[in-house]
Amino acid sequence: MQSLRLSLIKLLLLIHLLNHVVVADIEPIVLVHGGAGTISEDRIPGKYRGSKLAARVGYQILMSNGTVLDAVEEAVRIMESDSNFNAGYGSVLNYDGDVEMDASIMDGATLKAGCVAGVRDVLHPITLARRVMDKTRHNFLAGQGLVDFAKQEGIEILSPPGQLVTQYSKDSLDRWKANNEKPSTGEGGTVGAVAMDRFGNIAAATSTGGLTGKLPGRVGDTPIIGAGTYADNLIGGISATGDGDTIMKVSLVYDILKRMEYLGDDMIKASEEALASMTERLDGTGGIVGLDTNGNVAIVCNTDQISWAYQRGNIVAYGVRKGEHIEELLSENQMAADVLSISEEMYSIYH
Repeated sequence: MQSLRLSLIKLLLLIHLLNHVVVADIEPIVLVHGGAGTISEDRIPGKYRGSKLAARVGYQILMSNGTVLDAVEEAVRIMESDSNFNAGYGSVLNYDGDVEMDASIMDGATLKAGCVAGVRDVLHPITLARRVMDKTRHNFLAGQGLVDFAKQEGIEILSPPGQLVTQYSKDSLDRWKANNEKPSTGEGGTVGAVAMDRFGNIAAATSTGGLTGKLPGRVGDTPIIGAGTYADNLIGGISATGDGDTIMKVSLVYDILKRMEYLGDDMIKASEEALASMTERLDGTGGIVGLDTNGNVAIVCNTDQISWAYQRGNIVAYGVRKGEHIEELLSENQMAADVLSISEEMYSIYH
């Protein structure tokens, strides 16, 4: 009799779980950011274009049987290949004129993560971070061990060194030094992505070149889980951008998610209050993009600008200036042509 009762309980639990899976049919979305801070007017068109492309590539990956991890990785790779963003090929320079990059990626279903810091001469640090997550028992690699791991995994290390240094980043470093090394005169920022599939699985990823004029070896919030990146299917996913030395002190994205969990705040309110608290105490600025468990979008910053875009269904939305929200409605023909056009765009980037 007791065995029968246990079987009935197991059956009821199974029915409950199956019903939950059906209810969790959420409209997929890929949301990206290209950094918060001061963005000059001449850089805004490139931010629009690059953010939209990254969101659409990530969305196509997701809708073509890719996972949320695949979607955020590919979205970030697009921005790492674009000199309009401070990541990969567009990375800013440290004090010595070199590119040093950080990245992280996290799976909201398993809480597995991959983080890398001080990456040199690798076009896609986010892919290196993904390999750390998938191929090691660790969360974080840096230094010579990371270089050895990259070679072992067949990640291309560009030779001769310095191929990621752009003229724009050189000019930015020169201006920064000429202006008495004031932080506000150097472009900072990061790139990041958050994605959700129809089952409510969430992933987040972030990549950066750091801060113009930073000391060699400096690491900011981007590769630190809970500071610059976090994903948890039970709460939401966030990628942060801004003053990394400040953001890491308050574990910004983890603070936001825990405000949601413990106080019941929505992500926008939790983000606004966490940023306000951070700035009041430490005088730092930043921004986030994120998705909660229902796929609700949060784009919050305490700066004048944050570059962002997302695709959900046939809607592509984007903006740069604070409060800006531009939408484009894609026709069925445009949606059908996406795979071809994006493939051509990616080919032009990588060749």
